[in-house]
Amino acid sequence: MLKWRLASSIFQKTFLSYFGILMIPIFVFSVINMQRNVKEEQDRLYEKHMTDAQRTSAIMDNKLYELQNAGKVLSQKPWVQKRMENSNVFDQDFDALNMLDIKKDFQNLVGSLGIVSSGAVIYPEKHLVLSPWGSYAENDFFSDVVVFDETARRNLMHDVSLYRYFDIGQPQTIRTWGTVKKVIPVLQSLEVVGHPRATLVLFIDNAYLIEYLNRLGGIDSGDFTISAFDAIIYKQVRSGLSDTERERRMEDELTINSQASDWQYTVSYFDDSLISAKNLFGSLLAIFISIIVGTMAAYGLAKISYRPLAALLNKLSVAQRDETDAKSARCEYNRIENSFEQLIHENQALQQAMSAYELAARSNLLLRLLKGYFIADQQLVDFRKFGVSYTNDMYYCTMLLRFLSIHDYTDIARIQQIEMITIYVAEQVFKRYSLDYELFEVTDADKAIIVSLVQPFGDHGVMGCIASDIAAGIEQACQVKPDIWYGAVEQGLIGISKSYYAANESLQMAIFSRGHVLVRQEEVVHADVHYYYPTDWEVQLINNLKVGNMDTSIHILSEIRAENERRNLPAKVTIRLVSLLLETMLRVLTELNMDAIIYAKQFESHVVTEDIAPMWGYVFEVGTVICERIQYSNTPSAMEIGGKLLQYVKMNYTEADVSLKTLAAIFEMSVSGVSKTFKEVAGVNFYDYLCRLRMEKAKELLREKPGEINNVASRVGYDNVYSFKRAFIRYEGIKPNEYKQKSDEQYA
Repeated sequence: MLKWRLASSIFQKTFLSYFGILMIPIFVFSVINMQRNVKEEQDRLYEKHMTDAQRTSAIMDNKLYELQNAGKVLSQKPWVQKRMENSNVFDQDFDALNMLDIKKDFQNLVGSLGIVSSGAVIYPEKHLVLSPWGSYAENDFFSDVVVFDETARRNLMHDVSLYRYFDIGQPQTIRTWGTVKKVIPVLQSLEVVGHPRATLVLFIDNAYLIEYLNRLGGIDSGDFTISAFDAIIYKQVRSGLSDTERERRMEDELTINSQASDWQYTVSYFDDSLISAKNLFGSLLAIFISIIVGTMAAYGLAKISYRPLAALLNKLSVAQRDETDAKSARCEYNRIENSFEQLIHENQALQQAMSAYELAARSNLLLRLLKGYFIADQQLVDFRKFGVSYTNDMYYCTMLLRFLSIHDYTDIARIQQIEMITIYVAEQVFKRYSLDYELFEVTDADKAIIVSLVQPFGDHGVMGCIASDIAAGIEQACQVKPDIWYGAVEQGLIGISKSYYAANESLQMAIFSRGHVLVRQEEVVHADVHYYYPTDWEVQLINNLKVGNMDTSIHILSEIRAENERRNLPAKVTIRLVSLLLETMLRVLTELNMDAIIYAKQFESHVVTEDIAPMWGYVFEVGTVICERIQYSNTPSAMEIGGKLLQYVKMNYTEADVSLKTLAAIFEMSVSGVSKTFKEVAGVNFYDYLCRLRMEKAKELLREKPGEINNVASRVGYDNVYSFKRAFIRYEGIKPNEYKQKSDEQYA
């Protein structure tokens, strides 16, 4: 029963957790769905309102087009054209009957337009006005018939005298025969000139416009406004709504530019975008179903998640089945807690072990850098995981600290004090110079420091100042002055090793000088010029050659060559260095059961000439051959065939019929296959290898036994002496008889 209560409590918490996790996206998706429905309804209403506004705009534009066409129709009337004549010949023709025609034309025009209450044709030059009410002088018409205020009248007369294709003016209040009206004057010049002789003036009546819109527009909007140049020309406000309700229901305003004039139509609509009850019911039903499904899913997930914990609690309960009270339950959880505490302690111990491992690996890595650590670019990622962010683009300088004045190393407390002070002083000095450094212990000195730089120092004396500051700081703190040596600032990871060996040479020289006190100070000790070939680099070269790592092997050889060329060694020392490098490679060839004799003999010919450049080139060539042979040896079957080809050529190279075609027939291969396999195994092509064997044998015969050149040529596999001489000159650089004579003189 107690176990069930514990299980139910944990299960409830698990269920509520899953329920909360599942309900959050359900509610979010439900809200998003309702918002989407509202947005769709709003988009539908917007499209409806836009269509309605465009229809209203089209109705008004059509009416404006009719107004534009009215001027064209009226300009064709005879009475309009006769009055436009400059002479007064037709003035007497306008009798009562003609005035009836004019009145009839105006009435037809006003009646067809529907929104115009009256109009007139003004002749500016004659100061004459023809209207439905008769012919008037300009001043009489605007004083008695249609009365404007003085400013509006003055502006109107100015506009009439200029060309107006279709100009809709600002709303004006006029008085016609004593009746006050709000109208919008419309001007149309009846003549396309700068100063037209006749201009039609129509008055859009505000009352007629409202009636027209109510009759034909039928817009389902709040307000309808016509404006031009930010001035309201006409505004219709929907009645029956209070200001509060208007602000609450107002949603959007649509503004459409007129295609027939400078007018802008602004239509306001009210917010009626309520979701229908059907859609609302569907959304609520979907939410309800989602909650049910989410509850069932939460129950299933809680049951699955609780199963391992239930099994664990069952095992703990079986282990303590005699306990049945609440204390037993707490003990079960204590056992779980104790298990986790044990795991935490083990994890901490593991982390400490990992930390110790990383420190040891880091220290070992720094030591390898001092000795010369050649790595590929892709290994820099593993290089950085120990916290060493060095790259080949940076510059480095190595410093060695040695406390030569300390002779008693049994005082551990004193030694620890000096070490702590050394670390503190180094931190302060390098912080002052804004430099990164690594300080660690080495065997040939007490401490080593690797200083890393992004750019080299502009002043070559900076490292000397740093060394002096460190030595002075340590001496001031613990009355013991260390001896500090440092190498040159070098670029690249290999530069660390170069700088270290330079500092170590200075250290060993200082120790040697102090040990030989009999040397007088005034005597100058000249050190022998030594080549640069560290033992650690030789070991790495051998290891990389044995595994066929060509890039690293060539890199090591290049660094050795560059460093020794920088030292300007004498020719004999350089030849000794190159000979040692070749001896290293010959040892590798011998250990790998490769033919080393032929390479040694060919190198001897380069040594005789004492030309250093070909000697270096030959060393690089042999290194490349070794790596290629190692790489090719990864395919045993091909290596076996290649070995047989080499063995056959070595045994039969003195035969004249040895060729690729002969080998192809013997080993049942194609000529191209034999050539490719032979080059991959030997490192050179077939004919170069065959020529090398024959020439070395010919040189041996020329040195050992006197005889004719023809006899030597036939013994090394040449049918005619001409081919032999040509091959010998190409291989050795001199003729066979000259070589024989030179050999005789050398051994004489």
